[in-house]
Amino acid sequence: MAFLDHEGAAEYEFPREIVLDALVKAVGSVPGMTIDTVDKAAGRVLIKAGMSLMSWGENIPIQVSSSANNRSRVAITSTPKTGALFGGAFDLGKNRKNIERILAALSHQLASVNPPHTSTGEAGSAHTVGIEARLLRLKKLLDSGAISRDDYERKKAEILDEV
Repeated sequence: MAFLDHEGAAEYEFPREIVLDALVKAVGSVPGMTIDTVDKAAGRVLIKAGMSLMSWGENIPIQVSSSANNRSRVAITSTPKTGALFGGAFDLGKNRKNIERILAALSHQLASVNPPHTSTGEAGSAHTVGIEARLLRLKKLLDSGAISRDDYERKKAEILDEV
């Protein structure tokens, strides 16, 4: 990591392929960001953020890797397109905020995905565990400010209708 880089990471209860697909969809909903390349085999996505009043733009490589128990880890690095001499050190927190915006959009996208089924031997029990996990993730999104109260209530009703 270079002097001007910002980093962020999160872990999700989904396989790598599901997280990668959700990441591509999520980035499409974040204003000012475009996907430059997607390498599903390597689990790598490169995002570009354009210039603004607070930044000369940035390159945002994202690595999605598998971790224990069918979970995935997402690691994001934000690198200014210009060096320190050309204003890269003065992003006024924009690069850090962009990392948080990507993680929030990804969490929001994954909240609508059914978690992978666990083998408990009882189909009803696995379904209940999946719904509980989705409701907990949804509540975390609300608490973090990633979604509004209205979005929370609407999505919660959808999840409970599946019971």
